[in-house]
Amino acid sequence: MAETDHEIPVFDALDNLAPPHQQHQFFGHEKVEKDLLSAWQTGKMHHAWLLTGPKGIGKATFAFRAARFIFNEGIQETPGLLGDHKPSNMDVRPDSHAARLTGNLAHPNLLVIDRPYDQKGKKYKTEITVDEVRKTVRFFGSTAGESTWRVCIVDPADELNSNAANALLKILEEPPKRTVFFLISHAPGRLLPTIRSRCRRLSMSPLENPQLSNAIASLDIAQGEIVSQLSEICDGSLRKAAELQSDDGLILVRAFERLLAPPFNPDYESLNAFADIVNQRGKEQRFAGFSDLVHRYLSHQLHHASRNTGATAKELYPLAQAWDKADEMIQQTRTFNLDKKQTTIDVMRMLAKASNGQ
Repeated sequence: MAETDHEIPVFDALDNLAPPHQQHQFFGHEKVEKDLLSAWQTGKMHHAWLLTGPKGIGKATFAFRAARFIFNEGIQETPGLLGDHKPSNMDVRPDSHAARLTGNLAHPNLLVIDRPYDQKGKKYKTEITVDEVRKTVRFFGSTAGESTWRVCIVDPADELNSNAANALLKILEEPPKRTVFFLISHAPGRLLPTIRSRCRRLSMSPLENPQLSNAIASLDIAQGEIVSQLSEICDGSLRKAAELQSDDGLILVRAFERLLAPPFNPDYESLNAFADIVNQRGKEQRFAGFSDLVHRYLSHQLHHASRNTGATAKELYPLAQAWDKADEMIQQTRTFNLDKKQTTIDVMRMLAKASNGQ
């Protein structure tokens, strides 16, 4: 029996955080919402919006929030002809028809382009293929229902392979009428320049600590002193806070910090013990958390060395080289299913050498 869509797991799902299409609470990003709302209300709605910023700060949540709003408002009015009906924000009642359909990914005017699920391997593929983009042919060829507007969300556009990117570009060059694209991007520099040029960019910043603390507590991700601890180490990312809390991630953070303690010259026994924590059975998310910690550490070291010690480019080179090498090692481990424990040990050894100027 073929696996139905209902049996396909939500990509990157977390037990303690609703997926973006079901998330009705929204925190921060007031200017971004104001800009989009203004475009809608003045009849200057651009056909493609590029939502940029670090992973986990609310880009996908904002895209679905905007979709619900467009579906809900599109039934009632035409943008630019709203008369007295001018909402001050994009809130939509969770029990509204548009919200319920969007929350179930069942709205006839919504298309989400993301990584396809491999039925045989029972896992998501590593890139967005051209077949996913070709779904737009049937989507835009059908008669619009429920609302006169259609919304297409690409999440994330960074993962489009070359054929998929070129196929999407052709659509953006001649967009269907009354259609809005939301392209989510964690690294817009990786996108085709021609795709970027056809989008209006909305840059989204990490949440400030008060906003992040409020979100963590309001969504019941954590309470008490753990809220402030998560806020301090999550770089404004609500998703990162949820990942750490759901996976006892603070254990990983504290172990990482202990290993980094001066003189940061760990022996094999210490490295092996740390690698066991990172790669504990049943804690698969920890390797991704380890990757984030490595980037955070190197970013801090580079910033500190360049701003506070006046280090020369030559002195910064070992750290910059370690950044590139760590990225390569971690990506290869994921792509080719290499030994994650050995990669953890090798990366930490490399960090120790780079931090000591070697």
